[in-house]
Amino acid sequence: MSGDDRVLIDVLAEAATEMPWPEERIEEWLLGWSRRAVPGDVLLQDFATPPPDVSLDLGEQRFLVARRPPGGLPFSELDRRLLNALVTMATASRHAARRDARLRRQALTDELTGLWQQGHFRELLDQTMSSRSDETLAVLFLDIDGMKRLNETLGHLDADVVLQEIGVRLRSDVLPPGSFAARMGGDEFAAVVRHLEDAADLERLVAHLHETLRGPILVGEAVLQVEVSIGEALSLSGTDDPDALLRRAERQMRQRKRARTPAMLPPRWYDDRTVLRDMIDQGRVEVAYQPVVDLGAEEIVGYEALVRARQLEFGPVSPMMLIGAAAQLRMLDELTAVVLDHGLETMGSIAARAGQPLTLGVNIEFEQLHEDSRLLRSLPGRMADLDVHLVLEISERHVTRWTPSQRAIAAELAAGGIGLAVDDFGAGYSALGLLTSWDWEWVKIDRALIADTEGSGGRTVLGNVSRMIGELDQVAVAEGIETAAEAAAARALGITLAQGTYFAPPAPAEAALASVSALGLQMPTGPAPE
Repeated sequence: MSGDDRVLIDVLAEAATEMPWPEERIEEWLLGWSRRAVPGDVLLQDFATPPPDVSLDLGEQRFLVARRPPGGLPFSELDRRLLNALVTMATASRHAARRDARLRRQALTDELTGLWQQGHFRELLDQTMSSRSDETLAVLFLDIDGMKRLNETLGHLDADVVLQEIGVRLRSDVLPPGSFAARMGGDEFAAVVRHLEDAADLERLVAHLHETLRGPILVGEAVLQVEVSIGEALSLSGTDDPDALLRRAERQMRQRKRARTPAMLPPRWYDDRTVLRDMIDQGRVEVAYQPVVDLGAEEIVGYEALVRARQLEFGPVSPMMLIGAAAQLRMLDELTAVVLDHGLETMGSIAARAGQPLTLGVNIEFEQLHEDSRLLRSLPGRMADLDVHLVLEISERHVTRWTPSQRAIAAELAAGGIGLAVDDFGAGYSALGLLTSWDWEWVKIDRALIADTEGSGGRTVLGNVSRMIGELDQVAVAEGIETAAEAAAARALGITLAQGTYFAPPAPAEAALASVSALGLQMPTGPAPE
């Protein structure tokens, strides 16, 4: 046996013995073993161009490529088979790591709500308390009022919809970054709220949380409002006992629940069509504006118009519920028309005040994009006298199949100067095919991909997505930027545009106009990094 043969056998034996490879070292080990076994220029690329001598697909637009100088010894069939074996091990290791991570998460999360289970919540609470420095935090304990009555009235399946929606709201941005929540069992929940300033800050957050959770919930064809009792325990010191904090929060929740019980009303029901009709007719559908910024020029290039609504009896209505009800009742065009009317007028005023054209992003549902849409076909005629470029954003989560009807209306809109954008890219399953179906103006990368950039794996995925969008001559927008680190990561990976609360939260038209009057279009200054 030659020395070269022994090297090949050693490499394969080492690689096989280490299976499955640790996820964070897969690419490092793949390159190391490949270079030991096969002389030549071996590296990893996002696209196998220009064509190398050997190209092996790792998936997700990632390739192991190998080259040798012109006139050199070509790669043998054995070289190719060995590299292919290593790539197969790398791919299998990645699949195994992701499967294990998914199974671990499933084992630690509540299946119904997607929140952490009680046991893991306690572990996270212990870890947070032991690793904190001077941070002020709080533990919350929550209970849905009247859940027993809901189970009796609705049955368990529909009552579960209420629990699921509470879980969705607790997983949204209602809690500060770094916070986490869990279902403790039945209709009880808990949360750890991080990075608080003081007791007054906690009081404001609890009030906002209560307002968010008591917002209407769509159950079947009716709208339901529930009340939630919340207790809290503020912690100023890392020496506080985690279990004592949790007990204190639970005790306060039960005291508040008992104090309110005589005056507690049963869950309130409304007809969803009446609620939506009244909000539109009474002008209670509002629009908030969040700037889209150019990370290189550090200036605002446009705004996204975000629908908001408030019902007289039960306060703010979540956008998800509002849009879901509109879709179910076939009132999406009416709702979108309100947003467009408000948005075009406001953006025209902001552009005039800024002295230059601006882009306005407006969300529509995929089902609205068809050639018979009178609403969409009316838009080009409305844009002639406005210094506004309109982009209609379609969520990738809800796209089904791109048909000739979509292509026809997209072409008509494009001829009228109106662009289309993919929203929530990376959150659904049709993404790659969708990108090649149209010349999208923007591709807005979902927050889920942005938030995962602290690890090398997350940065690799986001970098690959950004480069792929660029290769298609489309413009990437990083959505949901919350920190200076996320903004810096997006900029370093070549992402041109961004939006998120780090730059500015969604604000009413008056606030957006006032900001432009005071600061012009310079990029808003985000909060100090943590």
